Amino acid sequence: MEKIVYEAVSGLADFVRCYESDFLIMQEQKETVMRKKELQTAKNQLEQARRRVAEIDRIISRIYEDNISGKISDERFGKMSAAYEAEQKELEKSITACEEKLKEADKAAIDLRMLLNGLREFSMVRELTPTIVNTLIQRIEIHNNDKSSGHCYVKVDIYFTAVGMIDIPTKQELEQLRADYLKRVQSA
Repeated sequence: MEKIVYEAVSGLADFVRCYESDFLIMQEQKETVMRKKELQTAKNQLEQARRRVAEIDRIISRIYEDNISGKISDERFGKMSAAYEAEQKELEKSITACEEKLKEADKAAIDLRMLLNGLREFSMVRELTPTIVNTLIQRIEIHNNDKSSGHCYVKVDIYFTAVGMIDIPTKQELEQLRADYLKRVQSA
């Protein structure tokens, strides 16, 4: 197992050392337009929810004053107040969810920087240490034996921090990646 992990980390470290800009392009492509739109939507929802919570506070103050001055009955005030407070609680849950989503996006960016630093550091080290493994690897999945070809194989998936599973591309795939990136940059 240690040999498998070492080879995976070593291969990725070598790839990043030689093709760091291409690695970053690959990660940018993974971070699709959909994800960017999703984060922008979360930011917009967060801002709208915060504004609505502040507006509800003002509304509750006004209906309280209207109740005190006798413009609305105690029963009506109770119903309106309960409805606004229920809406406010739902908005606060939405705010918490949006803030968590945005924190996760920030954490992913930090994790990518940690991964790059760890891979640069690993290219000088020739053995795995717990620190390196904990820095670079998010999780390892070991699948059941496969004896279909007459030999016994065990599939091992290694998920790296911030980037997940990585398939190191061939030269042709790298050239296509660069060409696609240049087209995208020139059209933007």
